[in-house]
Amino acid sequence: MLLNKSFSANKKSKSSSKIGPIVQDVVPRSIADGSDKKCSYTCSCCPTISNWCVKDAFGIICCFVTWSLFLYGQFVVVIIIYMSKTYTLLNFINLFSMHFLAFLALSSYCRTMFSNPGAIPLNNATSEKLHKVCQRCIKRMDHHCIFVNNCVGQNNQKYFILFTFYTCVVAIYALIFLYFHLTTCITSNWTACPAWSPPVTLFFTIILALEAFCFSIFTAIMTGIQFVCIYTDTTGVEFFRGRSKSNLKRNSFLASLKIVFGAQIGLTWLNPYSKPTGFLTQNDEHISFDT
Repeated sequence: MLLNKSFSANKKSKSSSKIGPIVQDVVPRSIADGSDKKCSYTCSCCPTISNWCVKDAFGIICCFVTWSLFLYGQFVVVIIIYMSKTYTLLNFINLFSMHFLAFLALSSYCRTMFSNPGAIPLNNATSEKLHKVCQRCIKRMDHHCIFVNNCVGQNNQKYFILFTFYTCVVAIYALIFLYFHLTTCITSNWTACPAWSPPVTLFFTIILALEAFCFSIFTAIMTGIQFVCIYTDTTGVEFFRGRSKSNLKRNSFLASLKIVFGAQIGLTWLNPYSKPTGFLTQNDEHISFDT
């Protein structure tokens, strides 16, 4: 009898790869409808893009707006500003530095958006949070960010912090760069900026300056909140609800940093392509597949 059951289970798992997986014990529908049925959810990821993609219309619109703002910044820096400059070593270094920081920011952004934030089966959940948009129970659920269209949890909190940090650095860099550019144009009576007329240059640069100022303030606050949560060994949800782990054993600041960024202290902490400690894979999530 046991052999027959194992044979049918193997046959069932083989057939699932052809028909399409259904992730078991990930979405607790039994909580939503009050039934005792086993939780199941058809995998709604985007295999052509990534192994994880939340299909939320509002979140996708916010992602489009975020990408548009980044592209606008690149347009102003490259087309409006650098077309009017001579090709010197200092200008090349500034252009390379800004694009390198933007690359790190966008890489961190994509890793946050398209990474499994740490989905776990419901029956193994302890202090984890269930989110209705991600439709998952997320380990160390920090918050759901509409701008990355994903939950932030154990797997991608590092990427989210790197995204906000690098974005803040790029925004401050852009503000300083715009200040010196406009100062040069105005003091030279616009002879040093002949590529575009003064009204056009002022229009695009002022809009970019406002965008960079807002980005720098917002991302600086978000990065600060993340480090406060790491220091207090709490999540964003617990932080905003005023909860703490005063009655529980709390990790040290360094131990919490290692959980988020990695066990080895080094440049890998700043690398968006380096996985954090305790990265959950499908095997770790104990996901079973059925037809």
